[in-house]
Amino acid sequence: MAYEKAQIVRSLAGHDKGDVFCILDTEGPYLLLADGKRRKTAAPKRKKAVHVACAGEFHHPALERIRAGEEAVDSEIRRALAAFRAESRRV
Repeated sequence: MAYEKAQIVRSLAGHDKGDVFCILDTEGPYLLLADGKRRKTAAPKRKKAVHVACAGEFHHPALERIRAGEEAVDSEIRRALAAFRAESRRV
């Protein structure tokens, strides 16, 4: 599966298994992931794409800014992921 910037993914392997992240960028078979708390935008998690799964479609102003190529702020990423978790609990 091809992953894109600002997509929300869930970790399938590693010590962060089950956590949700936002994709900041791609580097070949690797993705640069951030959650704004443990993994900040200044030092994103580098994880192989096969070790994550798409968590679903979600639109948030912070994610739209990342898609547009603008700099991401950790607090905005935290808010976007919190909104995603709340939305997925309601469904």
